[in-house]
Amino acid sequence: MRILVFVIGFLMVATEASAQPTTNGGATAAAFAQGLLTITGAGFGEPGRTSAFVLIEAGTVRRIPSTAVEITHWADRQIVVHLPEGARSGRFRIETADGTSRDVRLEVYRYDWFDIPPTSGTNALPLAMARAADGTLWINQEFHLDLQRFDPGLGSVFGISIPRPPMPGAFALSILGNDIRTQMSGLGEDVIVDPTGSVWFTKGGGYLYSGRHPNHSRVVRYDPKAPEPDRFRVYNVPGDWNQVTGLAWDARRARLWFAEGGLDRGRRIVSFDPEHVRWDNTFDFSRPLDDRICRSGGPYEDCFRVYELPEGSRQPAHLALDRGGRIWYTAFWGNRIGRLDPQSGAVLEYPLPKTVSTAKPAQVFGSGPWQIVVAPDGDIVFNTHFDATIGRLTPDRATGEACLALDVTGRNPCIREIADTGIDLARDWLHSIAFTPDGRLWFTEHGPQEGATAASLGFVTQDWREIVRLPPLASFPGDGNAATAGLAIDPATGDVWFCEYWRRRIGRLRRVD
Repeated sequence: MRILVFVIGFLMVATEASAQPTTNGGATAAAFAQGLLTITGAGFGEPGRTSAFVLIEAGTVRRIPSTAVEITHWADRQIVVHLPEGARSGRFRIETADGTSRDVRLEVYRYDWFDIPPTSGTNALPLAMARAADGTLWINQEFHLDLQRFDPGLGSVFGISIPRPPMPGAFALSILGNDIRTQMSGLGEDVIVDPTGSVWFTKGGGYLYSGRHPNHSRVVRYDPKAPEPDRFRVYNVPGDWNQVTGLAWDARRARLWFAEGGLDRGRRIVSFDPEHVRWDNTFDFSRPLDDRICRSGGPYEDCFRVYELPEGSRQPAHLALDRGGRIWYTAFWGNRIGRLDPQSGAVLEYPLPKTVSTAKPAQVFGSGPWQIVVAPDGDIVFNTHFDATIGRLTPDRATGEACLALDVTGRNPCIREIADTGIDLARDWLHSIAFTPDGRLWFTEHGPQEGATAASLGFVTQDWREIVRLPPLASFPGDGNAATAGLAIDPATGDVWFCEYWRRRIGRLRRVD
């Protein structure tokens, strides 16, 4: 900023010259339709006739003066605009008497939500979501007794009762120091749809339970095309305190994979052939079912094949299959990601930097790598729950010794990371990630019910240079914190569907073009 000095007689007067307006942030911004858009920067000056917010939509220029009712705040370093009715995605810039700012791409999204009906006998909370080819959405929940289904034709969510164990139940929880047996399962952390249209989801039991009661895990298949009595198949996992979390379908081998990270069984990745392994809707745990685990050397067709992981891989969580058929996993409490070769059983693990989060769990266990997906170009992409970072590595290049240790700066040289700097690391954490067909990576933010008010969702741009966040969802009606969880993308429309955990509903973002 330059200072002009004028001398009048013996009087010296200093005046500050105005500067051309500049906007902070990246080349893209996002806002809700008819919502507030906050712009920070410098040189905006005071409201006046010559200053304006300029919106360019498909060649149409809409100039909104700084004194208009749509401008709820105009100051030298911040402008707040209430987007007018009918505003669409396009570009915007700021004009003042001293110049014009650069153009910023503006994406406008309409937000709709759909309530999940309550389930009698529980307080279920939506965690994971998957989309079928016909547009149906399937929702897995914490403390769930029902599988939830969104019907796109009706625009409503319906619950489908899952086969239940006899009372008092095969799961266990610790509440206020008391151990109880229950039919409700926590850890409804994943749901997927296989190529035939069958829905797979996890029932992992009570989280890190280690009390005196059994706390079994299971993987459940629901085939919506099968006759009513045969739609559910419950695959009870051998052993106890298994802590089953993430799933992956292996089309090449026609097997289902799941991650198992409980206190009793330890750290495992398991696969099975659902057409040959026995399933049991009556939940018979009168014996431990260990005879269903494959013996070393095979055969592997009619049993659970178990791969033990290194000691540092505490609580393997989510899974992804790369183009070569290798299994990638996140070690939630191990602060690393890993790769399993099913053919040889060999495991490679990639350590992550020391956590920067101030959350208490992060200080003890690390950054909390959680979900993991395969990018359109074959890269492996994952998010850290507590540190709010998104990491990316190229599998065929991440094979050298340098990738298996941190360098002198404390980073892994084979992993590119981008961080969500707008998040409160003590309260709001990244939960789920999913790619859209155009190569953007969307993410959701999750946190405790109380105290977190900035939770929202956003995306990483295709060039992997910036993170774009939508304004907090707390501005919309709803009970409790607006924390978001599981994601599903409509490949035809680009619609982004997501779980709203505490508000017990699902949301949809549709870009207004």
